[in-house]
Amino acid sequence: MDLDASSIPSCGPQVLPLLFGVVLANTEDADEVEKLHTPPWQVVSMSGKGFGAVAEKDLQLGEMLTAERPLCIWPSKLDEKEAKELFEELGEREQQVYMDLAPVVAKDVKLDEIRSRRAANGFSIALPPVPGYSESQTVAMVFPKISRINHSCIPNASQVMNFMTLRMEVFSITSIPAGTEVTIEYQPGMIAMTKSERQAALFESFGFDECLCRLCTSFPDDIAKSDERRREIKQLSENLEGASDREATFAKLERIRILLEEEGFQGLPAFADPGVSSAFRVYLGLRARARREQPQE
Repeated sequence: MDLDASSIPSCGPQVLPLLFGVVLANTEDADEVEKLHTPPWQVVSMSGKGFGAVAEKDLQLGEMLTAERPLCIWPSKLDEKEAKELFEELGEREQQVYMDLAPVVAKDVKLDEIRSRRAANGFSIALPPVPGYSESQTVAMVFPKISRINHSCIPNASQVMNFMTLRMEVFSITSIPAGTEVTIEYQPGMIAMTKSERQAALFESFGFDECLCRLCTSFPDDIAKSDERRREIKQLSENLEGASDREATFAKLERIRILLEEEGFQGLPAFADPGVSSAFRVYLGLRARARREQPQE
């Protein structure tokens, strides 16, 4: 009886780290990786936000800014003892890099030094399905360079996890002039949240007391209009599931596109439901093709 082509070999636990390193060392071109080792931003102190990443040069739309492997990949839920044991397994240099990261600043969050830094800087990453394992798993990854990029509810860059190389890649989704802060959205689904809902989500996941992005610190009337748009985006996106009427679905997706444009949100938003994100991406592609094929008058 043959094994499945995608079956995973049985490995002794003592050789797993070595095999893991062998696989990663042979996934990419070393010269290309070196180009991305030093991101095109400078880490500077920012009033009220600790540190942030500021572009050192003009960055073009769609430019890859960095591709970074995590310093650590730990289970999402850890008690203090487990976190300390995992931290002590890191090398001396890795421990120093980890401890140089900022801890949670919210006064109401009580965590030890290790978990506090993980909470403030870690990304919750859902691993892709693995043959032979019935359940997918979500882990916490810490990326020292990418962690210097602050969150914004109207970001100018976006991140995606590349599991082929085990690197998180950051791309600019607008042109970013030199001297401008580079920002990303820290978690999916926020495009369909009001300001208060986003604040609660950021506090829960990252220990933020408040979000200081340009949207959340704008005038109250502007925030109220933004909240109204995002409520409508939420309603439209939730009603897409199971929709069979093509024209009605396209009309909803077009309305979402218009609302995003009014919101000043550029790039592809990450909805809480990956299926909605995929549908919106396909719609934009079809719309762009139709516009290209439209006869010129």
